Amino acid sequence: MSDFWASIGSWSVLKWVLLVLAAGFIGHFGKMAAEAMVVGARDRRKPKNAASQREPSFDAPNSSPDNPLDKKILKAQAKVRKKEAKKK
Repeated sequence: MSDFWASIGSWSVLKWVLLVLAAGFIGHFGKMAAEAMVVGARDRRKPKNAASQREPSFDAPNSSPDNPLDKKILKAQAKVRKKEAKKK
């Protein structure tokens, strides 16, 4: 077993460590470059008159049952009713 450890030179280990670090460095910045390209392509696909398109207004709350806030409120109220029913 000691022959195995003796046969591995410190330069061999150092070469592998540097190789792994270089691969990680290239992979990280390759991923960042790919994400930048995707964002650029998405921006180019947007219509030029995006500012003139009507955006949904969040000033006035929706009273429709599909509103997520209303659903959360109804769910919380049901939970309180259920707890009160268990206490009785």
